[in-house]
Amino acid sequence: MKQSNLFANNFSSYSHEVQPIPLDYSTENEFLNKNIEFWELKRAISKTKNSTPGADNISSIWFKKLDDASLLKILGMLQQQFDSSVLPKAWKHTIIIPIPKPNKDKTKLTSYRPIALTSVFCKIFERILAHRITHFLTSQKKLNPNQLGFLPFRDNHRAIYKIYSAISEARKNKKFFVAVSLDIKSAYDSVHVDDLILKCLQLGISGKVTKWMHHFLQERSFQIKW
Repeated sequence: MKQSNLFANNFSSYSHEVQPIPLDYSTENEFLNKNIEFWELKRAISKTKNSTPGADNISSIWFKKLDDASLLKILGMLQQQFDSSVLPKAWKHTIIIPIPKPNKDKTKLTSYRPIALTSVFCKIFERILAHRITHFLTSQKKLNPNQLGFLPFRDNHRAIYKIYSAISEARKNKKFFVAVSLDIKSAYDSVHVDDLILKCLQLGISGKVTKWMHHFLQERSFQIKW
């Protein structure tokens, strides 16, 4: 219990209090907010890894064994969640397992990285929305062409290729190539949620999809499994 509380205090120290930003969800993006289709659900399930389940103990294997009639009921449940933007508490609860970093002092809390176990049910829904949002951003050319990573045909290998090509071109022309590497500590853990949602709205990601995302990122809870 003592170790779990120490880890909980350490991992929760990344969060911080900020002033809320007024957000307007009234504008609807028709593509992003249309009803969830059956093929989207089946695709999301097939893409979900057979990982350890979250607090609800529902595994991805369970979803993959369901017949179409059962999946249609699941589809109806997800549509209700989408329309209401009311998420089950289990979807917003995370089980965190501290994993020791290699060659680090195991007596220090900073020598552990948190592995998060979340609801597979929620992961499937997230994957549906993520696919829609990615398609919208890329098809509408909302992203900088030099932005790479977590995008189709724009992975880290392409980033390495672009850097290698730039270095080769510089050497060929007897010039210098300068690269700047920036690593922001706890970047994902310290994101201001309202700022993130505001940026989504500015990009045209609007309506209930953005409202759902906002509710998903707020009032989350976690427990340490040690």
